[in-house]
Amino acid sequence: MAIKLEHINKSFKIFKRDAGLSGAIKSFLFRKYEKVTALRDISLKINDGEIIGVLGQNGAGKTTLIKILAGLIHPTGGNLDVNGFIPSKRKNDFLKQISVVMGQKNQLWWDIPASESFLLNQKIYDIEKTSYQQRLDELVNLLNVEDKLNVQVRRLSLGERMKMEIIAALLHNPKIVFLDEPTIGLDVISQSKIRDFVKEYNHKHNTTFLITSHYMNDIQALCERVYVIDNGIGLYDGNFDKLIEKINPLKKLIFELEKNSDINKLIQVLGKHKIEIHQNILSAQLPDEKMANLISELFNIIKPKSFTVEELPVEDAMRSFFNNPSKYI
Repeated sequence: MAIKLEHINKSFKIFKRDAGLSGAIKSFLFRKYEKVTALRDISLKINDGEIIGVLGQNGAGKTTLIKILAGLIHPTGGNLDVNGFIPSKRKNDFLKQISVVMGQKNQLWWDIPASESFLLNQKIYDIEKTSYQQRLDELVNLLNVEDKLNVQVRRLSLGERMKMEIIAALLHNPKIVFLDEPTIGLDVISQSKIRDFVKEYNHKHNTTFLITSHYMNDIQALCERVYVIDNGIGLYDGNFDKLIEKINPLKKLIFELEKNSDINKLIQVLGKHKIEIHQNILSAQLPDEKMANLISELFNIIKPKSFTVEELPVEDAMRSFFNNPSKYI
């Protein structure tokens, strides 16, 4: 098992002061602190080679969880095992088995080419020269950035820079990779390329990935399993598609009618269904079983110019979930 958390808690003590000069003077003489709980009783098991998504709104505790797993901060309570190590001890053997990529943080030196930062990582992780070159060639080919290796990092596009960050994170062949918002700010094509890379790399090396993202397309494309956090509390651990189906099991029908279609007849016959007709476009949102009946009835009455059945947007479903999680859990 790659990761095992049992009843993990994390609290912070935050200094507070009033605004203005008087507030500054008061805070100097009488300091006020407030306790903030970031994680509450988090228990989670992640298998080797698994790709799991961690979902939550801003401030839910996602990044705090990753920092605890990487040993960057200590949990306040609970037991934690990452590949046989206690992360907070920060042993060299542990650090060689993990890697962290944060979409809003940089590990590369901006004023030199990425290739020189890679050489620095080779020395830091004591990677044998032949293994280093093989790993670098593989990652560069997978991400298709051969012509960007010797370009100053600050001159790279955001997508190219993120690819270089991922290469730097994987050069030492970690067994566990934490990706915190890896596609934030990237265009749609760059997001897709990063997702394709993660899937291919995971399939080839059986590397464990823990991913946080605000882009539901990232999670939907990469993660069968998700762990949902809200206000530091674990709400759901299971299949992502089943969660979306539970939140919003409806599908949307778009049925384009010919211009001379008898709309009044359709309304008369299909009045029992919740349908809308606007400018020869019939639309409806129904569960699977009712959708099949509606389509069958429609084809018995009229032939469409075209029709499609769509899943409702995943973002909308998750927004509904976070607005009222107790309704679905």
